[in-house]
Amino acid sequence: MAISTLGFFLLYLLVILSAAFFGGALFKKFGQPPVIGYLLAGTVLGILFGTSYTHEVVELLSELGIVLLLFTLGLEFSFHKLSQMVKVALIGGVIQIIITIWLQSLLMLWLGFDLVSSLFASAAFSLSSTAVVIKILSDRGELDSLPGEIMVTWLIIQDLAVLPMFVFLPVIVKIAQGATHVSEPTNIARLVFVTSLVLVVFIGLGKKLIPWFIGRVANLNNRELLLVSVFTIAVAGALFTQLIGLSAALGAFLAGLLIAESSQQHAVFSEIRPLRDLFALLFFATLGLVLPAGFLFAHFPMILILTLSVIVVKFLVVGLLTAYLGYHPKTVFTVGLGLIEVGEFAFILARVGLNDKIISQDIYGYILSVALLSILIAPPLFLAAPVLYKKLREVSKTKLAPLYLTFFTPFEYGTTIEQLPFANHVVLCGYGRVGKYIGKALQLSRIPFVVVEYNHHKTSALRAAGLNVVYGDPADYDILDYAQVDKAKALVIAIPDLHTQQEVISNSLKLNQDILIYCRSHHEEHQKHLKNLGVTAVVQPEFEAALSITDKILTRFGANKRDIEMKLTQLKVEHGLG
Repeated sequence: MAISTLGFFLLYLLVILSAAFFGGALFKKFGQPPVIGYLLAGTVLGILFGTSYTHEVVELLSELGIVLLLFTLGLEFSFHKLSQMVKVALIGGVIQIIITIWLQSLLMLWLGFDLVSSLFASAAFSLSSTAVVIKILSDRGELDSLPGEIMVTWLIIQDLAVLPMFVFLPVIVKIAQGATHVSEPTNIARLVFVTSLVLVVFIGLGKKLIPWFIGRVANLNNRELLLVSVFTIAVAGALFTQLIGLSAALGAFLAGLLIAESSQQHAVFSEIRPLRDLFALLFFATLGLVLPAGFLFAHFPMILILTLSVIVVKFLVVGLLTAYLGYHPKTVFTVGLGLIEVGEFAFILARVGLNDKIISQDIYGYILSVALLSILIAPPLFLAAPVLYKKLREVSKTKLAPLYLTFFTPFEYGTTIEQLPFANHVVLCGYGRVGKYIGKALQLSRIPFVVVEYNHHKTSALRAAGLNVVYGDPADYDILDYAQVDKAKALVIAIPDLHTQQEVISNSLKLNQDILIYCRSHHEEHQKHLKNLGVTAVVQPEFEAALSITDKILTRFGANKRDIEMKLTQLKVEHGLG
């Protein structure tokens, strides 16, 4: 029985969605971002079936996924947020991307690639994966940690850097190819000026018109009309930038940015997000299908070399820039490992380059293959960062003394505390969102305490406020000894990283077996493990928040204080805190 065009399309779509679902579910089960499963599912389909079954309609759907992806990114930002990131962008965005592109381009030229291919591929490789990093940080409860805050900020800037790449990279590459008539500096300046002028007019008019229009539609109290109006604006923005020679995704982002200025931003985002996720899934799942048949196997040695070079270059560039900002070597190492992978937007940039015939099918295959392989390699390395840092520090201390003296010693203690005028004090490890309130309470209670913190900016501010601070890694035995844990009565671990917590507990008990240890944890499964290590009490912020809310609700509903205390005690017992 012959299959109609519609039937073939539906069958093809069913295979892609099924493969993406099982791939995403498998990686979700193992605690990894589902996007990796989507990518692998598409790659497996590409290896099994080649590219002869690629359907134009599905490719169009994946292209629409790109537009919606950028549109929702615009919805999550605002002009106010962008203005606050200017200073961070100079280091975390512009400088890192420029240096990475420069170094990676030199390496690719040395490996035999031409200038245009090297430039375009290196631009794609300079971006890191927001989905992968945020997923890992969220699962480990480390989004509010110092490395977590640095990486999230850095990733946001990288995502925004995609936009000027969409605008100027194709122009620069075409100039290098000699395919345009803008070789003279004046013509290049004219092109940039016209493009900028058109975008300024578009944003200037839309900044007032679009929020006003969305507000009027929202007053109709009809979800369907709101969704249609939002889609219309997104498509209009994409079409506008496409017609003036820019990326359609850029227009979609600008449209989202303009809608973000309206008071209906969150309602719009909730309406558009499910469709965005579906089309984005199609985009990632079809990436493997457009790889040339057998490309991975035929070019695996070069793909592996490129992947390793990207990992090394990004680790060094990100690490050195983080060190330049004055952060502790542990933070430098963690942030460097966290941003070594190639991000999702590299796939989008590669597709734009292929569609505009800027890069060849082979270079497109290299970009996708390197991005996919780096995304598979990076998470295990990132998860092992605390262990790897500890081993590096031990090796450098015992076998590579010059390295240790150069990179670690200056960060061990910071400004010396002349003398701690007390014993039976509290050692407070970490002065972030949890630690700072504990510190204020200790100050109000006139209980002596010492802060151990490896954020030098925060350390300087605390010293200026008159607090006793030891600058260094709280997991280090020498740092804890310097903070006089051996004379302390209690130790508070306000750091969310489990590996660091384990090191602090172990080293503290070596110094003082009788010390009281209080530790925070975001995961119930870690509670028993931490208590077995010797922790006096484990505090979970989410559980404590639940107790506080329960107390307030029961009080509002008229329960007497004794009954409330009994119920809260029962909850604590069931939770293992009784």
